[in-house]
Amino acid sequence: MDPFAFAPWVLIIGIALLVLIAAWYVFVFRYTRERPATTERRGRRDQWASLRSTTLEEVDAAEERYREGETDLRSLHLDLNHILRTFANGRLRMDTSSLTVSELARLEGTDRLTDLLSDYEEPAFAIDSDAEALSATNDARAVISEW
Repeated sequence: MDPFAFAPWVLIIGIALLVLIAAWYVFVFRYTRERPATTERRGRRDQWASLRSTTLEEVDAAEERYREGETDLRSLHLDLNHILRTFANGRLRMDTSSLTVSELARLEGTDRLTDLLSDYEEPAFAIDSDAEALSATNDARAVISEW
């Protein structure tokens, strides 16, 4: 006895299922992938523009106090730490002032912020430090401008 042939509808359903599976993968990879945080590419207004400008003014004021000799390197780094945490409060919409750097690192999108706050710990608490004020303020501006 010859083997029994499948009905044509079985082949059609099999092909349809393969097409549906392929379409599902295309949908999942296209519409659920992580997108960049910037909204300027889509032509929308930056909702953080006023927070950014205010924070950048605070960084400028802290740098100016350091340049005029009103504060030392340690105080500058403490000021920048406070300014960046205040900025994070606005961005994350939560109080970050009491969070440690490792707790902040667990929050999504805070990688550059936590790297910078980690860098600020040594000059803020050491008796003597080799940190540079200009690079500290430039790094703070970069994080504020790009986050």
